Amino acid sequence: MDQTKSKTTASDFFIYLGVIIGLYVSTFSLISLSFDLINKWLPDVAMNYGYDMYSSGIRMALAALIIFFPVFIYLSRISTKSVTLTPEKKDLWVRRWFFFLTLFLTGLAIAIDLTTLVYRFIGGEDLTMRFVLKVLVVLIVALAIFRFYLYELRRDVTIPTPKRKYLMYLTCIIVLAVVITGIVAIGSPTTQRNIRLDSQRVNDLSNIQYAITDYYRANNNLPVDLATLTQGTTYYVSSIKDPETQVSYEYRATPQSSKYEICAVFSTDSLLDKTDRVSYPNQENWKHGIGRICFNRIAGDLTPAPKLMPAPVI
Repeated sequence: MDQTKSKTTASDFFIYLGVIIGLYVSTFSLISLSFDLINKWLPDVAMNYGYDMYSSGIRMALAALIIFFPVFIYLSRISTKSVTLTPEKKDLWVRRWFFFLTLFLTGLAIAIDLTTLVYRFIGGEDLTMRFVLKVLVVLIVALAIFRFYLYELRRDVTIPTPKRKYLMYLTCIIVLAVVITGIVAIGSPTTQRNIRLDSQRVNDLSNIQYAITDYYRANNNLPVDLATLTQGTTYYVSSIKDPETQVSYEYRATPQSSKYEICAVFSTDSLLDKTDRVSYPNQENWKHGIGRICFNRIAGDLTPAPKLMPAPVI
């Protein structure tokens, strides 16, 4: 063997380093995205879901997959082509270390995954669909990577292998399908923006309600307008204006009474989304549809029976 051809160059080192990073980040992101989708479709009723609990994780996993997976595929093609043209590079230390490290980590993941499943089974714990699906995701992904790189380590690089190309195509199709599913699950960027804006509106209204209650208890009457709550620090609220239009929220106080009404214009229907909304105190009191929605409140009562009523358009 010509030793000069099997020497690791800087190009070889950084190509395989890129393959390692691309593979590991893509794998973690694929599993994370799958977990978040499972959590979104099969939510745990015992948990208190807040806005973006899963959507933020899905967005991060999607972003990582969209960037790192193509890089991984591209660098893998370069490294494979290099080994095919120069078979001596099959024994490069950086290549062998990458393969053995990947085999070790995926084998460890498979062992831990199955151990967790058996542990819960023999302990008589409830094997929920959420748990079983997550175990299957880790098992399938880890097993697929383990089998592929074990095959790569053993195969004769001088013999063309169409099977390898088909496996790469299949992997790309699967990842693309998961990415599309994730995008559909969280909605378009416009939808996400509208949800965040509506969540901020709910936060503002909740803060305003508490400030009105403090004002009423101190003065035994309702504030004349919302601007009163921004004067000084006693009844301070972070915002009395819509985060998008910068128009003040509507407020009407009932004379000689502790009753008042506060209104906002919403872009989404909170009743359609059970898991991706802000979790504020008395959240049930702020359920809303699309458009101008008014809420009837009583100063001093922070837990009234919610009454959502669309107001007529002015």
